[in-house]
Amino acid sequence: MDTLMVPGPLSSKLGDSASEGLSEMFSLYHQITTDRFERRLTQEVGALRLEMHQGFAGLRQEVATVRVELLKWSFLFWAGQLAAIAGLLSYMLPPAGR
Repeated sequence: MDTLMVPGPLSSKLGDSASEGLSEMFSLYHQITTDRFERRLTQEVGALRLEMHQGFAGLRQEVATVRVELLKWSFLFWAGQLAAIAGLLSYMLPPAGR
């Protein structure tokens, strides 16, 4: 960590020992607040990861459901197309016995 420097005019008013004490106090306070911030950040990131995991699980389930529905409707469309083509061909082509 960087060494804190007490400005000259303040250092001359406080004296050397008080300037060192002030510098140590600010360094300690900075360390405490940094540790608190990092702990809080870790908690928030953990909560965010959990929320994202749950959201993605729901999204995967929804995509799977939509995929099944899409496959069902596609099969119904293909069956309808096959019936329509068979009907057109039976109408257009003469019977095999004639």
